[in-house]
Amino acid sequence: MDQRPAKPMTWELTSAARTPHLGAVLRLGARAIPVADIKGFIGTSDREADKKPAFATLVVFCIAALFFLLGVLDIGWRQRFLVATCLFGFIAVSALHDMAWLTTSCIYRVEVITRSGETVRYATIDPSEHAALLDVLARVGAQLRAANDDAMIAA
Repeated sequence: MDQRPAKPMTWELTSAARTPHLGAVLRLGARAIPVADIKGFIGTSDREADKKPAFATLVVFCIAALFFLLGVLDIGWRQRFLVATCLFGFIAVSALHDMAWLTTSCIYRVEVITRSGETVRYATIDPSEHAALLDVLARVGAQLRAANDDAMIAA
């Protein structure tokens, strides 16, 4: 059984008791946003697989292998240059294998929009951290809407 301690979050929702002059505060990294100042939020995720370096390696080593093969077969170089052809060919095949098995990376982003129009951006690679932050923002938004509705009814 895994007994590692839980990884600390890079964001935090502090209670109004800790910051009585601001009320509840959402801390995203080094930024602190009063919860009452949050107007909305947008959560996105970007998945990408960067295959360009592996493709460049494949092209370069295929050209090198073909160059040496052409030199041996057509120009009359000694057959020992076939070793270079095999070496470059194996590297090209390895690059092709890397491209086939390359996994995607995912970056999760949250943009918090404040009432003043400022956008605070937050990014993480942890899907559970992203989901927890979106859940907290949704609950905060629901509480703020309920408080605004109550204030409108009272007025």
